[in-house]
Amino acid sequence: MNKAIYFSATALIFLSSGSVSANTSSETVLGDVISVIERTREVIRQTPLTERVCEDKDVPVYGSSGQQKNDLGSMIIGGIIGSAIGNKMSDSEGAGAAGTVAGAIIGKTTADEANKKSQEIVGYNRTRSCKNVKTVTQETIQEVIGYRLTINVDGNIIDINTQTKYLPGSQIMVTKTTNYSVQ
Repeated sequence: MNKAIYFSATALIFLSSGSVSANTSSETVLGDVISVIERTREVIRQTPLTERVCEDKDVPVYGSSGQQKNDLGSMIIGGIIGSAIGNKMSDSEGAGAAGTVAGAIIGKTTADEANKKSQEIVGYNRTRSCKNVKTVTQETIQEVIGYRLTINVDGNIIDINTQTKYLPGSQIMVTKTTNYSVQ
């Protein structure tokens, strides 16, 4: 309890002995802009871009190099040969007919293969193939984030940062704040 009374008494003496105060005043004054410097930062700007890319290609054109084999003739000749072979190889009835069918199929296949082999490239057609390609371009730019002004105010040279651009030689209004306090 004695400590609490002592503390209260000390606080009363301190408060009644005089108060410490501070005084702040503000006024608007005119200043002359001496110089202006842009404040910047580097920014990477990414721009999506769709580009159409085309390519020319030569496509071969095939043609025959002479007379094509006759499918019907090959089938008839194959059928005759197949029938003769079927009759010679077997004594049973119908072997000649089966040989005829097999020979006709073999003759047709042989004619088709011969026609494929006889084709060659007789020229080229130029064709254009296009597609859309998506890319992103990047560039580093300097972005203005404000201005640093050097100003002459009441004979003092001061620097102030601002978002507004002023020209050197301009006169601007500046708020001047003065603080007074006892130490």
